[in-house]
Amino acid sequence: MPLNPLRGIPKLLLSVPKATRTLFSQFPLLPALLLFLFEFSELLLVSPRIRLLEASICRSHYLATNPSIVPPTGTIPEELCKLEPIQARLAYIRGWQVFCEAIPVMVMAIPWGAIADRVGRKKVLVVNFVGCAVHILWFVLVCHPRSTFPPEAVWASGFAFIVGGGPRTGGIMILALVTDSSSKKKRSERFYYTYSAFLVTELVAPPLSAVLMSYSSLAPFSIALFSLILCLPVLSSIPTRILPLSPHHPPSPTASPLLRPTTPPIPSEPTSPPFYHSLTRNLALLLLLHLLCPTRQELTFQILIPYTSLTFSLPIPTAGLLLSLIALSNLVSILLLLPHLSRRLTARGYTPLRIDILTAKYSCLLIAGACILLGWTRSLAVFTTAVGVFAAGFGVRLAVLSAVTKVVGEGEIGRWLGVVTVVEGVGEMIAAVGLQRVWVVGMGVGKEVVGYGGVWWVGAVVYGIGAVVVERVRG
Repeated sequence: MPLNPLRGIPKLLLSVPKATRTLFSQFPLLPALLLFLFEFSELLLVSPRIRLLEASICRSHYLATNPSIVPPTGTIPEELCKLEPIQARLAYIRGWQVFCEAIPVMVMAIPWGAIADRVGRKKVLVVNFVGCAVHILWFVLVCHPRSTFPPEAVWASGFAFIVGGGPRTGGIMILALVTDSSSKKKRSERFYYTYSAFLVTELVAPPLSAVLMSYSSLAPFSIALFSLILCLPVLSSIPTRILPLSPHHPPSPTASPLLRPTTPPIPSEPTSPPFYHSLTRNLALLLLLHLLCPTRQELTFQILIPYTSLTFSLPIPTAGLLLSLIALSNLVSILLLLPHLSRRLTARGYTPLRIDILTAKYSCLLIAGACILLGWTRSLAVFTTAVGVFAAGFGVRLAVLSAVTKVVGEGEIGRWLGVVTVVEGVGEMIAAVGLQRVWVVGMGVGKEVVGYGGVWWVGAVVYGIGAVVVERVRG
């Protein structure tokens, strides 16, 4: 009798620890791969964007004050670009850059969300990828060493986000693909597993970026564009699943074929009669949390690298390696700790919404405590440890996002995720300009004075408020 090589596999699978089997059974592979490639195209460029813009400002500064320093290639050594006027202008341009990028996102997020509810997430994501590629190309065109554009011309790159809604809309839309195929009970856990792909990206992108920048500051931009192109075949491999529209927005019988669902609707879960007062209250509080969430992102991507570089006299690529530490801490928290706690709390009878509330609350407290330490310490070892603690609280946004999908109708998730994108866009505008202003004022006060760490203490206050707000959500 011939031996069956697959015969022992069931026993082998049973020998795998239960937690590991649960992870693999719940892991949405294709959406996670798509999120990895999409976010890789953004995270790979965090340090290169800062360096390329800094070099453009540096070149402009020396052309006006001492043209002999500028070589024919237009490339100026980084150590000559740490003057206070150059760094202040860098902070100013980057702060308003975020503001200009947020405007198109705010205007277009809800329309793109509504379109996604009608024609499917995949078609909208293709358009989104095109807009992100145009944004990258314009930034390179403006900041190229041989460019004649003023550095402020990077602000115009935000208009590319009219096409598809920008990276924030794209990331939320990919998570919506997971929502479409998940029950409310399993949604938080599948969100965590999908989001872990973003954390893996944070882990690998900064070191790769540092290596690429050692050869050329433009090399990461080529790799980022290639990563966006790879998103297309992965997206096409994800099964199309479109939930029915809300009863308040049924499809028109005369609508064009493009606006009609292309696949049979998935039966939605039975829902209890709506409690409109509770729904409105919960949504208002959750949206307020989303208004505060971008503070964490701006502290990470706009403040952390230049703050570390200036405070501890480190090159920007070296300071950018802290993003990998953030990713590692975040990965352990979201891939292992939070799903485990979610299952334990579910077994104890907590509702899915209440689990999200508790996750968001204690994540806010963790971030607030870490921000106090980051603003106080002048020890690189203590600062690095505090960055790890800071990152462990990053599950707050995912928990709040999951909570939003639980308090709205299944057929309106795209619209409400569009609203979330708008609210986060407003928060990003406020946080970017406000934190950069605090940062510039702190530089003026000086590194040995209390005001220098004020940018982190602002973060502590914001997330302390967030912990109070989220506790008032009824779950």
